Amino acid sequence: MNRFVLTQAELAIILHYLVGEALAIHNTTNDLAVSAEQLQTAEDELYDRGILLRDPYSNQLTITGELALILEATLQPSTLAILSITEREGTGLPKYFSFTDELIVLNYVDSQGLQTFLELGTLDHVIKQIIELTTQPTMGNANNLPSTAELTALMPEADKAALLLIIKEPAAATSQPTSLSWLMAHAALWLANPQAAKPETTPAQQIDQAMLSDLLHTTIRAHLVQPPS
Repeated sequence: MNRFVLTQAELAIILHYLVGEALAIHNTTNDLAVSAEQLQTAEDELYDRGILLRDPYSNQLTITGELALILEATLQPSTLAILSITEREGTGLPKYFSFTDELIVLNYVDSQGLQTFLELGTLDHVIKQIIELTTQPTMGNANNLPSTAELTALMPEADKAALLLIIKEPAAATSQPTSLSWLMAHAALWLANPQAAKPETTPAQQIDQAMLSDLLHTTIRAHLVQPPS
């Protein structure tokens, strides 16, 4: 599966060649204080890495086909899932799962400002990524805990809390997100109900990773414009 890691300057250069987006270069230069020399360096490095290619007929630079498809899926998904994770240190930057008829792409920005685009093969790969990012192996004493608990009591003890928003046809004006929320607390996994009238006082249900995996699979699949066969 293809994986590309890009600086903001490199991404601006790529968007320029992909869609002729001069604004991307302008914003990168202004917002991130990237100089014209740094943009030229980024372009040279992309060429050296084989991400930018020179057309032998027109002598113009183009983007490698693999990255072009990934970026097109990211910019124009038929379904978009946004994963936000809160840990004890705070809330990290969200991760975006973009679905089209042809591709599934995970993209995110890390703490150094590097943008990663990772092609995922199947819905099972998506769910595996989400499970690994948001849960941890439960301990044996989880069986001694109650089957439900109030969210207000669990949150102060939570090691991780996750919110997943799933949007079918995000470009449509009528699109409404569906949300799922869960957390790790007391070495157990709890499913919350963010759509309840008062989610903070609505009991969260203790579940296991297999139950969460099944719920993610069913919910995401139901929001795909063309579910995989």
